[in-house]
Amino acid sequence: MSLKMKWIIALIIITLLLVIGWFCGTRLTVKKYEVSSAKVEKEIQLVQISDLHYSEFGNKNKKLLEKVTELNPDVIAITGDLFDRQGDSVPKSLIKKLTKIAPVYYSPGNHEYDIKGAYEDDYKPFLEDVGVINLEDKTATIDVRGQKFQLSGLRSSANLTYDYPYYEEGLAEIKMQQDPKYYQVLLSHMPDYFELYVDNGFDLTLSGHTHGGIVRIPFTNIGAIAPGPQRTILPKYVYGQHTKDGKTMIISAGLGAGSFHQKAFPRLGNPYEIVAVTIKPGTK
Repeated sequence: MSLKMKWIIALIIITLLLVIGWFCGTRLTVKKYEVSSAKVEKEIQLVQISDLHYSEFGNKNKKLLEKVTELNPDVIAITGDLFDRQGDSVPKSLIKKLTKIAPVYYSPGNHEYDIKGAYEDDYKPFLEDVGVINLEDKTATIDVRGQKFQLSGLRSSANLTYDYPYYEEGLAEIKMQQDPKYYQVLLSHMPDYFELYVDNGFDLTLSGHTHGGIVRIPFTNIGAIAPGPQRTILPKYVYGQHTKDGKTMIISAGLGAGSFHQKAFPRLGNPYEIVAVTIKPGTK
């Protein structure tokens, strides 16, 4: 085989891989997980929405809303970057409709703090008006068909320095509101601090921020990059399920490509996703 033919074959393979990766990265999917705990006697269905970034799936997010409705969640949890500099009509329209499906609980991301004036003056009052529970360093005790659990939310920051102290400060505030007899779920936009979440007793952490690594080997947890504190190639906490000492963190690939400049980089092998988590009774 001539060198020219080898180059042609290599280019065809690369092109096919890019097309497959692009196709995988443009779909809206549902990623399902199951976790269990002796603290739970009845199943709880959670749906996680993360990193919307002004994205729409169908007219007025019809496809997204249909998929969430089909999952029949007990609670919808939003893990940040619902709002950013691109505008607010899309997220506001979506939120109003999500609240008609199930109770909605929210924890902000770094992009909310990047537009802190609008977030404080407009978006936070809006969320309250439509019935969304904003868990900004707060804990809520939730009753699902007689099964109680606690859901907490950790505030975020536009400062992406790894050792920025607000995480430990926020977790200390949350700690004072918790009752350890209940199953503990944390909404935290940043997955970088999983060890800290484990040390603070959270049974399940739902996170986002990384957009699944932007470019990911399909059907794996291996993502190329992560914006924010990890700031590294092939970061440890970029996507999927992670466990330590009996605790679990699930990182959503999210629903958006990011802000204006981030959208210049297409997602490859990395579908947009809704996360569905079933919390099941476990053995004591």
